[in-house]
Amino acid sequence: MVTRFATSSVVLKFCSVLVMLSAVVSGTVAHAQVTAQTLIGKAVSDDAANTEVTGAINRFRDRDIDGCRAILERVKSNNVKMPPPGVMMAMLWLSVNQLPPARTELEDTVVKFPKDPEPYLMMGDLAFQDRRVTDADVLFAKAKQLTADYTENAKRKRDFDIRYNAGSAAVAEARKQWETAQTHLTEWLTLDPDNASAHQRMGIVLFQLADPKKALEQFSEAKKLDPKAVQPELAMARLYDDAKKKDIAKKLIEAAIVAAPKDPAVLLAAAQWYLGQNDLDRAKAIADDSIKLDGKSLEGKVVRGAIARVSRDYVTAEKFFNEAHVQSPGNFPASNSLALVLIESESKEMQQRALEMAEANAAMHGEKSSQQVNALTTLAWVYYKLGRREDAEKILSQITQNNALTTDGAYYVSKLLSDRGEKDRAKKILEEVLSNEAMFATRADATELLAKLKKD
Repeated sequence: MVTRFATSSVVLKFCSVLVMLSAVVSGTVAHAQVTAQTLIGKAVSDDAANTEVTGAINRFRDRDIDGCRAILERVKSNNVKMPPPGVMMAMLWLSVNQLPPARTELEDTVVKFPKDPEPYLMMGDLAFQDRRVTDADVLFAKAKQLTADYTENAKRKRDFDIRYNAGSAAVAEARKQWETAQTHLTEWLTLDPDNASAHQRMGIVLFQLADPKKALEQFSEAKKLDPKAVQPELAMARLYDDAKKKDIAKKLIEAAIVAAPKDPAVLLAAAQWYLGQNDLDRAKAIADDSIKLDGKSLEGKVVRGAIARVSRDYVTAEKFFNEAHVQSPGNFPASNSLALVLIESESKEMQQRALEMAEANAAMHGEKSSQQVNALTTLAWVYYKLGRREDAEKILSQITQNNALTTDGAYYVSKLLSDRGEKDRAKKILEEVLSNEAMFATRADATELLAKLKKD
């Protein structure tokens, strides 16, 4: 029996603002182009060591790890204000997504530089990103204790205080301890009043503390400080949407459109929201306006294609998904959605292309990929549509056993069960998935199948 449903890979989710927490805890470097300024910018204000540190980075890129470490150790010995060598080495390892050696460097630094707070802050960040909230809390507290006695570098000390409060606020937010989070964010903003991320997170916390007026003020301040920050009305709409207050969320969505009618990102987010509400006409109109403003937007094409697919306008869906796939062949939502649209065609050529794309995605997204279930689910449906029901059933059966079936996958399983005559099981799965108000691409198909099974 299906016990858990994953988010559909086709209908993009109107994500909560809370997802920003793991990205802005306290500044751990990851997946970034590292420069000398990245490693020492928060430690010293002059660039005297830039040349040497740049040389160390080049050694690291050339896989001369010992040579890199030797340079960083020399830099630290020449200037006590610099971060410990292990901290800088950990940043380099994180920049290439190598967590184990990064953690080893930090553990070594704790022994060699026991009074330095930074390794604890970095390990706290990593623990939080792994959802080990209690571990993060303990590590941030240890960093705070060491920071109180730290005197080597006033600039680093200030940075430690900021990162401690950012991290501790994230811990409190994850635990829904909103007053504690507010205290830490207030301290963060006292130290760094022009930080847009801090204002955004304060907005979230104030909303949770039942003060929407001040929450909106915080989002507005963030927007002033960073033009790329989320539109204030949109941020509030997301929070009301999470709180299941759809009417207020809708008013704020419309207010966001009025406030930023020429911002394609705002229009696209509004279109996604209306898609989630199954208001396809409004979603289409807004998405079209967004594409007129930014015809090159990859996400715009994917969202517009999703609206068309949910509307069963497969010709339009194919157009937009194909454009997105040509623009970015490696984009999974584009190629996955295109396969699902093509398989609905009566053209043998298009069906063959759907099969090739689905098989390629399934091969590319293996066990370690977050898209594995979506890729396999699509492949199963393509097999089903081509008459290869045993192959389809084998895949869906394995996914179901792992309790990883998507909402679209639930419809596919129900379709298979219905074909086999197991109509009671099919009805039970459909009733379960349709009891949730969340929108998914095959919801209309699932609704029609359930009605047919009940009638039969």
